[in-house]
Amino acid sequence: MKNQTLKEFYYGNLRPSERRMVHGSEVARIAKELSDAEAELSRSLLPELQPVLDRFAKAQQDLDSIMAEANYIDGFKTGARFMMEILDGARENLKPVTE
Repeated sequence: MKNQTLKEFYYGNLRPSERRMVHGSEVARIAKELSDAEAELSRSLLPELQPVLDRFAKAQQDLDSIMAEANYIDGFKTGARFMMEILDGARENLKPVTE
């Protein structure tokens, strides 16, 4: 189990963007609602407006992807900053109980 995460990362087995939704979860419910609303809107649109809806959906998907990537990277960096502070060892006022 030691270094298992690093090994999985090295071999390309960690792909956060490929996570699957849990059936019945809040995310799955909202995704279905979004899909149903898009389908209903598509059915009610005039044919000449369908390309506008398609552009809208594609742009929203692209934006969501960019934001997910940025948030993932930011979260990773924040976690690394926590670890750096934890491992720093500098103390302002008190020594730890274990020293």
